This record gives sequence, structure tokens and C-alpha cells, in this order.
Amino acid sequence: MVKRSKPAKSSESARKPLTMQRTYRFNTELFESFEEDCARHLANPKLVLEALILHWLEQSADARGSIAMRHRERFGNAVGEE
Repeated sequence: MVKRSKPAKSSESARKPLTMQRTYRFNTELFESFEEDCARHLANPKLVLEALILHWLEQSADARGSIAMRHRERFGNAVGEE
């Protein structure tokens, strides 16, 4: 009888993880002012970022395009964005 060296994958282990960690780069001065403002008003930058993400996702495609256009006008294209 042959023994398997690795356990067989179950359907549960094949699913996507519920969370994912990503790394983003921010302008240091901008992020420091963001953290100061969060500490002054909410004390938790993670909650502010979560609210911004949820706000973005709830908008229509036209609204997201409008937000992106305002961002480009204010800050220019991000590095590597064409």
C-alpha cells in the first residue's frame, strides 16, 4: 500500500481566504497628516480606511470614475499608472 506524502486537499481548503494583507505606499507627509487627523477625530485610521473603501465600493461606476478623475486632477497620475 502506497502512503501519500501530502494530505489530499479538501473542498474547504481550496476556497479563497477570508482576508488578505496588501502593502501600499503613501507619501509620508500625507500619511502623517492623515494619522494626526484620525487621532484627533476618530483615533483609528483603520476604521477610516475601511469606511473609504466601503464608500468607494457602494458607488456606481460613473461615481467611481468621477472620484478618480478628481484625484488625478488634484494629485496627478500615480507612479506606474498610465
